[in-house]
Amino acid sequence: MSNTSVLNGQSFSAGELPVGNGVQIDVLFHDVSNRLVGVGEAPTLVDIKGDQTTKLTIPVRRPFVYASSGTKLYTFDPTLDPRDAKFQGTLSGLTSPQLAVSVGGARLVVASMNQLQIIDTATHMVMGSPISVPGMVHDAAPVPGSNRIAVGHSGGISIVDLDSMTVANGSGPSVDKITVGPTTDGHLVAYGLVGRVAPPAGPVEACTGTSSIISVDVDTPTAATPMALPQAISDLAASPDSAMLFVTLPCSGKVSRLDGTTFTDMSTLERAAILTVAGERIWAAGTHASVPSCSNSAGNPTACTPTAMADCAATGTTIDWVTMGGHLIVQSIPVGGGTPISVDVPEPRETMVSSDDPARQHAQVLRTLAMTPVDLVALPGGQYVGLVTTNTYFITALVDQLSGQLILPCLKATTGDWQLMDMASSTVSERVRTQCALTIGTRPPSTVFPNWECDAAPDGQKPTMGEFTPISVGALFGAR
Repeated sequence: MSNTSVLNGQSFSAGELPVGNGVQIDVLFHDVSNRLVGVGEAPTLVDIKGDQTTKLTIPVRRPFVYASSGTKLYTFDPTLDPRDAKFQGTLSGLTSPQLAVSVGGARLVVASMNQLQIIDTATHMVMGSPISVPGMVHDAAPVPGSNRIAVGHSGGISIVDLDSMTVANGSGPSVDKITVGPTTDGHLVAYGLVGRVAPPAGPVEACTGTSSIISVDVDTPTAATPMALPQAISDLAASPDSAMLFVTLPCSGKVSRLDGTTFTDMSTLERAAILTVAGERIWAAGTHASVPSCSNSAGNPTACTPTAMADCAATGTTIDWVTMGGHLIVQSIPVGGGTPISVDVPEPRETMVSSDDPARQHAQVLRTLAMTPVDLVALPGGQYVGLVTTNTYFITALVDQLSGQLILPCLKATTGDWQLMDMASSTVSERVRTQCALTIGTRPPSTVFPNWECDAAPDGQKPTMGEFTPISVGALFGAR
């Protein structure tokens, strides 16, 4: 349940709460415009008694969101205007950061190659020495109700205690994704996805592959044996409060509950890619495929085949351009089942500007050929979801059919996006185009407009700390 009150100085009364033992207390602070400006979580579970007043001290932080490039960890402060100089930043003292996971809110664990570095979220400074694990880290997830973290790596699963700095290892195959949740008898288990199958990136690519799952008890991890599954999986997430494990099925386009090897459909989601569980809801993202136009080796229009390529040097059946761009789909689904809330984000477009035009007004607007959701995090309260994606834009060369002269060269652009979705209004609240890299096809001297570049992103959407390709996203007190 939730209560609302007005903050008076540094204290407030939460009013009456249901009696119970082992209760998790969270706080969310909103300003007068209802923007989320602060988040907090009691460091330990609380016993609420009917005849007593319980006082708590809860550390509160701004709801920072993080994105990693593998070389730097970037910060975004959604409490600020995107044009504010402090809206974007980077954390120093980190070595090859791969991903960031919030543990209790007071500490941020950053996975870097085969080690974990701990950040004090009050100062954004590195704490102590790194903790080593026996493999290259691929994913990590907090252990609910404790200061531990489960790490999926090339040598299986490790459970790391952040207080004692100890590591307990459960050897096994290389784990791509990991999550932690309770079983029916109440003990906690870490589930690792082996053989992640990514959804198709392009509009005509096939989706194939096999996946399996391993599991270890977080208190006594031991060697794990993979359990083969009848469908390919792209991501998995366990409920932190009940014995439920959910997966995304990229080839069948579904979000499902997994019990053993049995799948129960929760929603239909095209090219289902990533998901998490927070606040009794599943948060998932997929994409609607673009609609390409193709031609054969003679340059005549033809049906697009699964082998058709969007490449400036491709031959045979090729993709020429996109008639309808791909776009992101974000869903919120009740963990107990029911109608999902689905947000179809309008297709993004990117403008390429001719640098041969001194007025810089000769431009081509490209539709999205392919979009890949890379990672997702649900912020506390369930209103905001942070995502990172990589996107591809393409158009073939334009040739004068009578003279054979090349008028416009082939263009292929790759972009990265960090965005904050406001699920309450079904809009993109904030967006940063983290990268735009343009490849230009062959340009003979006779080309009319040979030189092109990505148009600048609008103010507030430029990567002020340098361009980067995002590989993960996290948030303080967030679920990923």
